[in-house]
Amino acid sequence: MKAALILATQQFAEHPAYADDEVEEFFFIESAPRFAKLPYHRHKIVLLISAMRHTAARLEAEGRTVRRIALDDDLGFKAGLERLLTTHRVTELTWMSDPNRPVDERIARICADHDVETDVLSDGLFLTPEEDVDGWFAEHPTPLMEDFYHWQRRRTGILMDGGKPAGRRWNFDADNRKPLPKKGVEIPPLPQLEHDEITRAVIAEVDQRYSEHPGSAADFWLPVTPEDSRDWLDVFVAERLHDFGRYEDAMKADEPFLFHAIISPMLNIGLLTVEEVVAAAIRTDAPLASVEGFLRQVIGWREYMRGMYRAHPKLEHVNALHLEKRIEKYWYTAERMPRDLPIPVRTVLARVHRWGYAHHIERLMVLGNWFLLQGYAPRQVNAWFLALFVDAYDWVMVPNVMGMSQFADGGFVATKPYVSGGAYLQKMGAWWPSAQDAKDSVFTDAYWRFLERHEDVLAGNHRLGLALAQMRKRRDARDADGGASNS
Repeated sequence: MKAALILATQQFAEHPAYADDEVEEFFFIESAPRFAKLPYHRHKIVLLISAMRHTAARLEAEGRTVRRIALDDDLGFKAGLERLLTTHRVTELTWMSDPNRPVDERIARICADHDVETDVLSDGLFLTPEEDVDGWFAEHPTPLMEDFYHWQRRRTGILMDGGKPAGRRWNFDADNRKPLPKKGVEIPPLPQLEHDEITRAVIAEVDQRYSEHPGSAADFWLPVTPEDSRDWLDVFVAERLHDFGRYEDAMKADEPFLFHAIISPMLNIGLLTVEEVVAAAIRTDAPLASVEGFLRQVIGWREYMRGMYRAHPKLEHVNALHLEKRIEKYWYTAERMPRDLPIPVRTVLARVHRWGYAHHIERLMVLGNWFLLQGYAPRQVNAWFLALFVDAYDWVMVPNVMGMSQFADGGFVATKPYVSGGAYLQKMGAWWPSAQDAKDSVFTDAYWRFLERHEDVLAGNHRLGLALAQMRKRRDARDADGGASNS
């Protein structure tokens, strides 16, 4: 008997296994121990479990045979799959290739141990076929995101006008770095979803079973079906994409979402496809700068991160700056935060615990920036992001956190460390009462100390030349003053 294993991160409306007439049964595994491996945000667990149960219910409504390992079975993934294979006398198992490195090998070993033949389908979470992305990275030993993005645009024809980019520019970054206007701007609210019986049951179960994990399942706020995810995308395109570009790097203490799409939680588990996202964005009348800035994240950066993860497994273990500080408990609990924790960090950390989410510039320039300035061990930082964010999986977090955010690779993914003092944060988010307060903040002090501490490693980085020169000037003035001044 041939069965199909539907992995938690592959809740497609049209999974290719559904069209395989040889598949007689569909398997779903809710691995309770897996969700306890890290203190995952409860919203992430609700999203995955509810999405799986909705997919299973849809298949059953179509007359398909579904077999589940439920949370109440308390089985790990291996034990759950072995039970399904033996109980239902499976002779062949098909599944879609998982982008996270160990998964396919693990399933294949389990099947081999039980004399089950395997049929692995191509990964459908991305626009670029595995062989194409692997080929590009093999030909580019020093892979730059901009080069990958140009190749991707040419390869797909997306936002192209013949052989040239639409608008005669590949990149509209210069138009897309504005803070919110001081007089304010209207920010459309997110869609309000009503949970059905399946999701309500999952919320209650997760709050009871994972009561020590961050967040409250009762506050869950995301779509869990392809239909609701497409509606969510349509609302973004209609109401927020127009202003996404110019304000995509902006921050505001009392606005967690601004003009962002918040589609990555659904896109990363198949509730949305890249093709659907691209189609929705290009048929809009939003400014080209906004459309290009948005699609660059989807077809450029996201696919580049997946390719970097596939091509460079060493990224999981790098630590170029030899940082060893361990993550304190308050990062996971949001309780007993240090009083001197900077207000941007305190604010964004609180919203991560509330929503399991913060937008990309807050992840990079508030949280990641502070982790790096304070010398936290990069693998500890990566584990924290994996646990706390609803859209976080190894394939995207390893290159993003270990490479770009924490500079643990010494400049392979990103050519410079993304660190700043209070001035940049104040410009983009007005976190302090005044520019002088930002300049005098512990964030700014930590920035200068970071540059001084790692001067030997960073000295050859041309993108830090001006900052290092300023640091040396400050150090010379401090030394001349007998070390009395830190400002």
